Amino acid sequence: MRSIAKRLIAFETPGNMSAEADHPPAFRATDKLRPHLSMLMGRGGFQALLARALLLATADASWLTEVQVLADGELGGLAVAQARLDATEFSEGEIVLLAQLLGLLVAFIGPALTLRLITQMWPQLSFDDADFGEAAN
Repeated sequence: MRSIAKRLIAFETPGNMSAEADHPPAFRATDKLRPHLSMLMGRGGFQALLARALLLATADASWLTEVQVLADGELGGLAVAQARLDATEFSEGEIVLLAQLLGLLVAFIGPALTLRLITQMWPQLSFDDADFGEAAN
């Protein structure tokens, strides 16, 4: 899942971050998933799924304990953490969180539906070589 998460985050990272520095790429990738997953499982279902992914991700990136899943399913606290952390540490947390979220999707809806969802949302990317059966970490 980490390789897929890295690919999605890289795609969502604009060439010029200066104008959008308060909106980290992981937030955009998660935010892009939010409406689709909320439609499938309800806002509360998505919020619970993201909260579980966040909890699992804190094992590998402890700074994520500073991040909260808000009532609308958005992530709160990423911008504050981004300002405090170095870019490598912050980026690793982004990858871990998105990988955990994708891993939970695979566990709940299966690799085929997860791949279908992702290819619908990111049709510009190819996932032919992606292994949705690999572990989240």
